[in-house]
Amino acid sequence: MKSFSSKEIRFSGNLIKSCVCFIDLVDSTKNTITMDNLEHIRIYYSKFINSVSKIVKSYGGKVIKNIGDCLLAYFPKTSDNKSEEVFREAIECSFQIIDVRYIINQELSKQHLPPFSYRITLDYGVLDLALVGEYNLIDLFGSTINICSKINSSISITNQIIVGENFYRILKSFSNIANTYNFINNGECKITETFGYSTYSIKKVNKLLIDESTTMNPPLRKKLLGSSIEDFIETKSKKESSFHKKSNNKKRIILIDDEQDILFIYESFLKNDGYEIISFINPSDALNYIKDLTSFDNLLVTLDIRMKNLNGFQLHQQIKAIDPTIKIIFITALDILDELISIVPGISKEQIMRKPVDKKIFTNTVKNLLR
Repeated sequence: MKSFSSKEIRFSGNLIKSCVCFIDLVDSTKNTITMDNLEHIRIYYSKFINSVSKIVKSYGGKVIKNIGDCLLAYFPKTSDNKSEEVFREAIECSFQIIDVRYIINQELSKQHLPPFSYRITLDYGVLDLALVGEYNLIDLFGSTINICSKINSSISITNQIIVGENFYRILKSFSNIANTYNFINNGECKITETFGYSTYSIKKVNKLLIDESTTMNPPLRKKLLGSSIEDFIETKSKKESSFHKKSNNKKRIILIDDEQDILFIYESFLKNDGYEIISFINPSDALNYIKDLTSFDNLLVTLDIRMKNLNGFQLHQQIKAIDPTIKIIFITALDILDELISIVPGISKEQIMRKPVDKKIFTNTVKNLLR
């Protein structure tokens, strides 16, 4: 039987979709470097880790690990991206971390320790689940984690909640969330030299903004500063509303080709199989349509390689950046099967079809990919 070292990482092979959250303690290095007392440093960091972990847990989230002065958490229930309630919980959890900061800072002040400020970022996407060590502790990897971390380190807006484009797209699809929160475009975060990713700040509609530098409503200040973290969590949790949205699990196909006659043929092949089908002549229109989707489950896209504006390779790259689980079929008049397999990561032979397309092969391939 193979033995593992206590810190060995083993990828489970399971991919999950979920909301992830980075909570970064701002200026902690600057604050602690002047502390001569080691016990004060321990109190400072343990107060951060324990208070945030307690709040995340109360909203159904899990803190996975701390990375220096930053905590990584995720919300397993958001794997159901049709449930408005669980996404609201993730947002409210983040707001509560910021609100409870006033209670914690009062406690820190009594011990002559500097106050907490946070950078909180959330995003949504595919996560690669791994197990660490002999106790099988959960760890998460993947581009969603990397992008969320990049946003957190690049955007210096403290004590506000910043969300990535994928998470924003889902939130805006829920009418109650759209009416409860304001979303402010912060522009693009530069992920790579060629790839920018839109980010948004969230603020509550008509929310009384609390700030130490302004005059706070005296009864509210007394209520906040006179409460324990546990009391605050319980009070806030009782006020949370539940939202539900009907699920639609229908299998969907997006057909993209710059020849209308070709699209008509593909549609005729599939029209009696119960799929939800939409066709695009313009690949840019198709990409914008995909960006506006709130769910990518049971979704397949067929791409012609030689198209104007965006060719099939470029379109494939941008679709996979939106959600890597979207299934793709390349259709081409060129005999380039081996070249495609070598240059397109994760593509298999059955996902490459030559024109003219055989109806039986086409429909069977679609069925196999969407089963």
